[in-house]
Amino acid sequence: MKKIFSLLFTLLFLTVSNIQSQTIKTAANSGLLYEISGKNLKKPSYLFGTIHLICAKDMFATEKMKGYIDQTKQIMLEFDLDDKAVIQKALGLSMLKDGKSVKEYLTAQEYARLDSLYKNYLGMSFDVLQRFKPMISGTFLLTSPKVLGCQPPTVYDNYLAQTAAVNKMPVIGLETAEEQIAVIDSEPLDQQIKALNAIGSNPQKGIAEFQALYKLYLTQDSDALYALAAAQLKAEGYSQSKMLDNRNQKWIPAIEKNIAEKPTFIAVGAAHLGGKNGVIRLLRARGYKLTPIKL
Repeated sequence: MKKIFSLLFTLLFLTVSNIQSQTIKTAANSGLLYEISGKNLKKPSYLFGTIHLICAKDMFATEKMKGYIDQTKQIMLEFDLDDKAVIQKALGLSMLKDGKSVKEYLTAQEYARLDSLYKNYLGMSFDVLQRFKPMISGTFLLTSPKVLGCQPPTVYDNYLAQTAAVNKMPVIGLETAEEQIAVIDSEPLDQQIKALNAIGSNPQKGIAEFQALYKLYLTQDSDALYALAAAQLKAEGYSQSKMLDNRNQKWIPAIEKNIAEKPTFIAVGAAHLGGKNGVIRLLRARGYKLTPIKL
C-alpha cells in the first residue's frame, strides 16, 4: 500500500495520457531535452519533458542526461518530492470531501466492473482508491506495470530526485500541493466520474491509446505530444487551458528567477513543452535561447 501511495504524486498530472495513435514525423527543432541559454545567463540551464513512468530499458541515455544534470546546481520538478510535509498535505487534499467515495456516484454494476479491472491490472481492489478524486484513481490503471509491460516501471521524477540526492543538490517544486490539487478540483466531479466510468466500460481503448502515446514519447517530439494531448483533453471534456496552458504561464516567473540565480535542471510533463503556449515558446518569447538536445 505504501508503495502505491508513493507513486500517487508523480502521477497526478500525467497530462499526456490517453492519446490517440498517429504516425508523426519528428520535427527537427523539437525534442524532450533543451539547453536554456542567452539573456545574460552566466551558465546554461536545462529543460526536460518526462512521461513520469517509463520502463528502464526505454529511459533516455541516463549517463548522457546525468552529464547535463551535473552541470547544474538544483533540480526543479512540478512537485517537490523531497518535502514529506507537502506530500502528506497533497494526500489529504486528493481525497473526496466529506468522507465521500466514488462508489456513491456509480451503479453497483459500474463499480463492480472497475473493481474487477483494478484487481486484474493492479492486483488490488478499487476499494483502496475509492475515496480519491476520480481523475487521480483513473490515472493508476492506465499507467500500471501491466499496461506498461515492465515490472517495476521507473518513476522519472524519483530518478531525478535520487540523482539530486547523490549530487547533494536541492529539489524544488513549481507548484504547491494546493495548486496541484486545485487543477483537479477545477474539473467538475461529474465529468471526472464520467471519464473514470469510460475507462471501466472500455479499458482496452484507453490502454491502446496510452501505449501509442508511450511510443510517440520515445520519438522525442514535444510538439506532437502537445497537439495530441490537447486534442484528447478536449475529447474527454477536460480543459486544455486549465491542465496545460495556464499552468505553463504561471511557471515562467519561477523558472526565470531560478535559472538567473543558478543553473537549474527543470523536469515537467512532456505535454507542457510544446505548442504556442508551451514552456519552450514562452521562454523563447522572454528572450532565452532553447536548443534541443537529442538523447
